Amino acid sequence: MRVLWLTTRHAPQTGGMAQSSSRLVNSLRDRAHRVAVLHLAPDVPADATRAESLIRCDAADLREPERIFWKHRDAIADSLLVGFGGTIAGYLAALWARWAGAKSLVLFRGNDFDRALHNTKAAWMTHFILQHATIVGAVTGEMTERIRTIRTGPVIFTPNSADASQWLPLERDLAAARRFRMERGLDGVPVVAMFGELKAKKGVDLACRIFDQLGLAERARLLTVGSLPEPLAALQADPARAYWIHVPFTAHDELPAWYAASDIVFIPSLYDGMPNVLLEAMAAGRIVAGSRAGGMPDVIIDGENGFLFDIADADDAARVINMILDMDDASKRAIAESARRTVCERFTAEREIAAIESALCEFADEPAGARS
Repeated sequence: MRVLWLTTRHAPQTGGMAQSSSRLVNSLRDRAHRVAVLHLAPDVPADATRAESLIRCDAADLREPERIFWKHRDAIADSLLVGFGGTIAGYLAALWARWAGAKSLVLFRGNDFDRALHNTKAAWMTHFILQHATIVGAVTGEMTERIRTIRTGPVIFTPNSADASQWLPLERDLAAARRFRMERGLDGVPVVAMFGELKAKKGVDLACRIFDQLGLAERARLLTVGSLPEPLAALQADPARAYWIHVPFTAHDELPAWYAASDIVFIPSLYDGMPNVLLEAMAAGRIVAGSRAGGMPDVIIDGENGFLFDIADADDAARVINMILDMDDASKRAIAESARRTVCERFTAEREIAAIESALCEFADEPAGARS
């Protein structure tokens, strides 16, 4: 099958969507599909090992996207177009496929649906995609059902995945975690950790409330690993928040050590897709406390492989974290082992790409086992 993959994010850019885009492209190529990547952004990825068929757009192309269509219309007409994300990539995939008599799949990942539809200046793009894309994929079950209420065409559930083998900490990771805890005086002190690009929707303010106002600072420390916007960075620097330790963005291969340094991975998102952090932490054998936002309930079975609390409810979040802290070691190990099994069995890259490949083959009128 010939696929033209439109994206604004591709490795080695940082961020969950960039990682997911690269993983899916490489998985399709591994299955012998011919995938060309059209990168709709000014920064050109330098992924030398997997950069075959990368179509670069210059500044003039990005200012006038119609130039891209006319320059590549033969490839567009001869491909199944995939828009990775429900913004410009998804919009152009749906539009150009219509013009060229081709078919399109647009994959919504989280913010591109929730934020866009609540933005009166951007919502038209989402509605265009929902009306004109051949098929739409959604990364959470809840999002899948919401899209079905406003779209007549097919919608499929395309959950995220993680390579569990990458996240089980090695001895060097465990040693780094022990060193960090010793240097910070954290022996015997539980660490509640948050990871990633910690924007407002990630709920850092809720974490502050439960530490500042609900007594958690007396029992644990808050660790944030990633990027903090300026207002949150100022809060973290306040001496009154001595419980809060921040580590700036760190390399991807260093994250297992930081997961190993954590007792609880806390994900209090107000809304979300299916966060990479959720699957990575569970694959690393960490106990996750997550809000009922986005794909968290698709992954976490409350009390079996992690814990859920109500969105934006500081009291409920504090209740869950205190409950975990009060658990005996054997119960904690059972939850952590169940979390890792969940990722190994249900959220593998093979399952993720199989769902997407099946949809591509079905709507390209090609048998699932066929290759071109």
